[in-house]
Amino acid sequence: MTKNTKLRIAMVAPPFGETGGPEVVVKNLTEALVKKGIDVTLFAPGDWSTTAKHVHTLPKSLWNMKNFKNQTDIERRNLIIISQHCVLKYQKEFDIIHLHSQRYAASVSQLSEKPCVLTMHNQIKKSDYAQLKKAGVYPVALSNSRKKGLRGVCAIIENGLNVENIKYSLAKGSYLMALGRINEHKGFDLAIKIARLAKKKLLIFGRIGNSEERQAYFKKNIQPFLGNSIIYKGEATREKVFSYLRNAEGLLFPIKSRLSIVPLVAIEALACGTPIIGSKINNTSIPFDISSVAYLSDDMKDLVFAAKNAQQFDRKKCREFAEKYFDSSIMAEKYLSLYQKIITARSANK
Repeated sequence: MTKNTKLRIAMVAPPFGETGGPEVVVKNLTEALVKKGIDVTLFAPGDWSTTAKHVHTLPKSLWNMKNFKNQTDIERRNLIIISQHCVLKYQKEFDIIHLHSQRYAASVSQLSEKPCVLTMHNQIKKSDYAQLKKAGVYPVALSNSRKKGLRGVCAIIENGLNVENIKYSLAKGSYLMALGRINEHKGFDLAIKIARLAKKKLLIFGRIGNSEERQAYFKKNIQPFLGNSIIYKGEATREKVFSYLRNAEGLLFPIKSRLSIVPLVAIEALACGTPIIGSKINNTSIPFDISSVAYLSDDMKDLVFAAKNAQQFDRKKCREFAEKYFDSSIMAEKYLSLYQKIITARSANK
């Protein structure tokens, strides 16, 4: 690949919907690359919106299919595989393929003639990671903590947002928010407890899901507490979520394990000028101090105190922190550097 040749990137999205964390990152990265004039094609379901070239991997996202609840495990697995392998039909048109689904990355890379980068959006078992490496995947971790114990990680690149397009507010908020997939791990029951002890209004946004486990969690740990002060708002578009976030006092994120990355919802809150109140982050997760824009503790009393006194944070600093560390343009530049490094190395080896 010569210096004057335009880089051609295939960006392959998970097929579930546009609102999940990995999906949002895919959209942010794609749009940031397009903005930089890069030739990028998004491989995603037909109901996705993008300014990039768009190859429809499925007619609709899985979550939006009318028969989603009635799909068998085999039927759904095949739809996912089809969505991920679709790029192989077009691979000769690209210089590099960027995958975002860990479960099927090895099979795509094994069948691809072009290098495949994988952003590891979730924790991974060492045996699964070994299979990825054997298939020739170029893995990217989201933090030092996620990289720990994994040999051959190509880069550490944090998630990013198009911060410029997100409006923020410096005015004191009038409620707390909790946001994400509704499940035990995310700690929504703890968020409710914090809000009640702090005597604050709490708005909950998120997808319950169809699994028996998640349905049972909602019915037992959230539904009984709903009322005037604890309100479940359901799923919402990112624009609607941002409109509520910028008017919130703080984002409650008491996840039930030591965080290994700065969650995407936390970055969204900071971009809106809203501080974070939640669980501690692993010391090796991020290379910068987040204490000026977040109160992180594993002690319930401390979190309740922070919720009562969310006005202590400088909302302008929250926004500036997001601009400095988490803008999608920064993420795009890091990936572009990685793409070029991989392509150059492969050319030299040939």
